[in-house]
Amino acid sequence: MRKTGFWKISVLTILTALYFQTAFACSMYKVTANGKTMVGNNEDSWGRDARIWFEPGVNGKFGIVCVGYARKYSNPDGAMNEYGLAFDAFTMPHKPGLPERDPRKRDFAYSGLKIIMQQCKTVDEVYALLKEMNLHVLNGSILFHGGMLLFVDKTGKYLVVEAGKMTFGHDDKFALANFSIADTKDLSTIKMERYCKGVAFLNNKQLNTTLPFCTALSDTMSVNRAKVGDGTLYTNIYDLEEGLIHLYFFHDFSKCVSFNLKEELAKGAHSYEFKALFPDNQHYQQFLDYKTPQNSKTIFAFIIACGILFFFSFVFFMLSFFRTSDKAYRYLKAGLSVLSLALCVYTYVLLRNESIYYFPSPYYDRHSNIVTLTSYLPFVLLLAMLPLLIVSAKIIRQKKWGWLARFLFATNNFAYLILIALFFYWKLFDVWS
Repeated sequence: MRKTGFWKISVLTILTALYFQTAFACSMYKVTANGKTMVGNNEDSWGRDARIWFEPGVNGKFGIVCVGYARKYSNPDGAMNEYGLAFDAFTMPHKPGLPERDPRKRDFAYSGLKIIMQQCKTVDEVYALLKEMNLHVLNGSILFHGGMLLFVDKTGKYLVVEAGKMTFGHDDKFALANFSIADTKDLSTIKMERYCKGVAFLNNKQLNTTLPFCTALSDTMSVNRAKVGDGTLYTNIYDLEEGLIHLYFFHDFSKCVSFNLKEELAKGAHSYEFKALFPDNQHYQQFLDYKTPQNSKTIFAFIIACGILFFFSFVFFMLSFFRTSDKAYRYLKAGLSVLSLALCVYTYVLLRNESIYYFPSPYYDRHSNIVTLTSYLPFVLLLAMLPLLIVSAKIIRQKKWGWLARFLFATNNFAYLILIALFFYWKLFDVWS
């Protein structure tokens, strides 16, 4: 292999690994009774910078309240305007086979959501605006997840917006989670726990639009995972008729903070951090203290360094396998090469899939068999660690390999030990968690 080709592949691997993403699961509902509509949303994510902000209307624009994250300040994850139109977004997997873009239409962008909320009063107006656009960005890509949008106005009418289709509805009660309405002929086939709990609650209770009813429904659909105590980061409930916003934080429904949109807009543009609005939460602090590559620069840099090390080791030991005549260690080099390749792939998986650190182990990915299979690599590495250390000590002592091979072997073993310690910390060996 030429050196230039090797380094091109190395750089490409590193850059690709940097494009990790977080797949957020959410749930949402709307209820309409006696001419009043309430909308509730559970934001299930690992974000640490959740905010609510208010933007008064200027130059003919409508005033809005937005919820989302400081790092995406210009692109809210959800919002309500002063005319009682609300929306929130859902993460969705990429789907192949979407029709080609219509070159006569403009492309929709997530930055346009704020514009929609600043100029539309009803879901019919939203539909009229979006039907003139290509919605392909909502389909994401192979590297990045797509999205789905749910708009609700104060009449109770709602619009589900997906990359390939927009769906209207006017049911008195409606719940939604991270699944495609367009691709689901029978909603009873959906098995998502948070969605099923919400549907059961709505079917078994007398429908009303009081705050206690909506709070109980939001609580029912919220997520509180056992491993780290994560799940629903925040909950927002909109009263579309009165322009009220009710907030709950980190799946604690005993404490509520409420805002009046009209009163807040009169104060001018301003914002609040969610965590500053609520008293100290021990479970939230536990979540903040838990470190992963996505929230720790040190761990992120270490995983990147491991990816580079393992890729280089894969190439080096594979070439050494074909060049060596030492039968005693020839297949050891082949094994090290295969292990290095597998672990290189796993570092990429660890960077891209934050849910690995929070869900039970071995991690199951319903969208990727490869990701699911890699979740068994920590067990393979743990079982192989002692034999690898024994062989490594023997090779270093006898000096049968060149200095670079011995250095690489020792460095890999050192990286393995740190990784195993991290795997224990992340409870990747705890098959009963």
